Amino acid sequence: MALDFAGLSLEEWLAAESAVLTMRSLMQAAQAAPHGQGMFRVEAALHKTGFEHLRKMLRAAVASHEGAQKKGSAVCLAPAEKPPRSGGAKRKAS
Repeated sequence: MALDFAGLSLEEWLAAESAVLTMRSLMQAAQAAPHGQGMFRVEAALHKTGFEHLRKMLRAAVASHEGAQKKGSAVCLAPAEKPPRSGGAKRKAS
């Protein structure tokens, strides 16, 4: 399945551009990495640029949804899970 760039929306164009820039930074990190540190440097670049790319896509997706900015009560409240107790480990029977 080939991607038809002519039919992309503005949000999709921005996501594609961001993905290309992220890929370029990953490739540059791989090429510039000293021997034996390639994966470490690429993962560091991914943390620096890849997550920002995902945040941009998330913001664009939410902003494009009509009801995303509506305020009001939740349809179904979900109870929060109780935090684990600090002494949560069971004691061994003597």
